[in-house]
Amino acid sequence: MSDNSKIHNDLTPDLPDRCEHSAGIIRPEAGKSWYVIRSKPRHEATCLDELAKAGFEALCPMGMDYRWRRRRHETVPLFPGYVFSRFRFPEDYHKVRWLRGVLHLVQFGEAPPVAVDDSVMRFFLENMNESGVIETGPDYVPGDKVKFLTESMRGLVGTVMRIDSAEKRVHVLMDLLYQATIEVESYQVQAI
Repeated sequence: MSDNSKIHNDLTPDLPDRCEHSAGIIRPEAGKSWYVIRSKPRHEATCLDELAKAGFEALCPMGMDYRWRRRRHETVPLFPGYVFSRFRFPEDYHKVRWLRGVLHLVQFGEAPPVAVDDSVMRFFLENMNESGVIETGPDYVPGDKVKFLTESMRGLVGTVMRIDSAEKRVHVLMDLLYQATIEVESYQVQAI
């Protein structure tokens, strides 16, 4: 099992237990706030497991990314190397800090770590699908210039005419002599 699927599987089955919410509404607990934890590289799943074992709520928002070498979409962390957790600071700091997979709490200089606003966490929870993945759209809109990323068309440029979000396909008007329109997968083009 890959690390990415482990993160995905660890997050989704226990989501209601790990994140105290009802219909996407986070209930604030007295003295507890959400903080950002820097995990060791590719150890988000370990961090989530250890936080859960220690009795802390934890969340690692996931997204889908196309992996060119493997030629498939994979579930990956939206913020690689970072996990969100809710606990009391400074009371629980040392319990969290020395868990396996944790590097440190994110803070600026010598100042104490800044709590993440509950509205940010609510946004993550409300936008997760039933698999725990947050769907992100392409970084272009109709009318934008895009370049092709596939080997056969690398370097060619076109204009986005239409985006079929349900099918994850894009209609691109080619900037060639004949102005041909082609339909490609959304991951095959990138905004210029």
